[in-house]
Amino acid sequence: MNDWDWDWASTNSGRSAIGAAALSAALMIWTLVHAVRIEPVPEFPSAQFAAGLSLAVPASTAATDIEAAVQADLFATDRSAPAHRYRVPGEESDEAPPKEAPVLPVVLGTAVSDESHSFATVQLAEGRAVIVHVGDKIGEYSVKSIGRGSVVFTTKANKRLEIPELKP
Repeated sequence: MNDWDWDWASTNSGRSAIGAAALSAALMIWTLVHAVRIEPVPEFPSAQFAAGLSLAVPASTAATDIEAAVQADLFATDRSAPAHRYRVPGEESDEAPPKEAPVLPVVLGTAVSDESHSFATVQLAEGRAVIVHVGDKIGEYSVKSIGRGSVVFTTKANKRLEIPELKP
């Protein structure tokens, strides 16, 4: 080869091109080595399959009376909505469970003076005893008035409830 063919290698851009080619070759070799290397496969338990007979049995379905549905007049004037909406099998019921009555407060004692200074000791179920004044709330109840030996509560629906003091 002639000298004029390799003159470009002595320039800065030529040296950069040779360096880039060498770096590319090294990266290619590294990638090839890692692509060919096979890592060991971890051990897994053998698969358990169902018996062939259990797969051959079709699932049972509920009988549907299609003829009765076709014979029913969809637009009849005496037709009404069913009591409960239709739910597909497995769908949970949207009916609300019966609402539990709120726990009634227990009046442990009262101290009566004028309305602004009267108070009562009240407890809800297993909770702590609390001192309440007229206008205070305990649970779902509001204290309407405090009398000697009893407390008058009101509910959110303005139902009046007079509870006597608990006697030992």
